[in-house]
Amino acid sequence: MIKELENYYYRNGILSTHFTCLSKNQCKSGCAGFTGPKSAFVSTCYETHSLPRLLFLSLDSGSGEKVDKKRLPAAVRQQNEFERDTLSLPKHKHWYRTHELAWYILKCFEQNIKIEGVRKYFAHANSAKCCMNKAQRKKADTILFHNCKQYLKGELSILSPEIIVTQGAEAKEAIKTLNEKIIERIDEFSSKIMLNRNKIFWLHTYHPGNWGAFNKQRNFDKENKVAKGWLQYSRIIYDFINDK
Repeated sequence: MIKELENYYYRNGILSTHFTCLSKNQCKSGCAGFTGPKSAFVSTCYETHSLPRLLFLSLDSGSGEKVDKKRLPAAVRQQNEFERDTLSLPKHKHWYRTHELAWYILKCFEQNIKIEGVRKYFAHANSAKCCMNKAQRKKADTILFHNCKQYLKGELSILSPEIIVTQGAEAKEAIKTLNEKIIERIDEFSSKIMLNRNKIFWLHTYHPGNWGAFNKQRNFDKENKVAKGWLQYSRIIYDFINDK
């Protein structure tokens, strides 16, 4: 999978070491801090399909590694699966909250999984492949999301997720523009959809940077120390996977 993904990026000009995308100059125009495309993160057990394939689709990366080779698929895996310590991440920030939600979903299928070990089992992609490196990791301009939509369907075909969690409005719109069929709408945040001829559970969340709305959706019960919102969706997802 990871080699197929690299070949796909290369053919479309969005591999970090082979950046020939026709929208390149338009996207980086006037942006001194611009860095080129970054691969999706694909963990080893996501690739081997040890548990249901859970993919997060977010915005842009917020900050981009300046060394091109460090944005290749194998390098992104190395950084996020083997080098990063999950428990040392800021608990209120995007990447830790992504691990937390992955943990709620996947521990329904593997009871002994711990939050620090969940990084071996999920994938994460950005709906904008490049990064403008704005101050305070502010979201990239709309043009990046618009130009990158053309690459998403092929990328998702390779990643072949069974569960997609979109984080933020642009990620949600990116999925909607694929014009895939909604089989069943469960509530305002979740649906069963067809994507690349596969039946998929789609959960949309606010981006963790949208602190108030995200935490309302997360619905953390301080007394019992459980995110009731994520617990609810994890049970629905478990039933969906077992009924497929």
